[in-house]
Amino acid sequence: MTRVRVFLSTPLYTVRGQEHVPSDAVIMDGRVTDRVGGGLIVSVDTYADGTGRPLEGAPRNLYLPASKIDHVQLLDES
Repeated sequence: MTRVRVFLSTPLYTVRGQEHVPSDAVIMDGRVTDRVGGGLIVSVDTYADGTGRPLEGAPRNLYLPASKIDHVQLLDES
């Protein structure tokens, strides 16, 4: 599984009070577990805002559609 840093073009949509990810997260680190239907399934373990400031958030498995992804930095390929 490849470890990546995903840079989103805009934050993911969340409902106030029921956020499954930090509402201002646009940088996510994790491992790509699959590529499906024009997007990536990423096991995300850390989040950051647009300035790189770390955000509190639980690890999540997320489907990130390609339309939300600005670019992906490959951190390793182990």
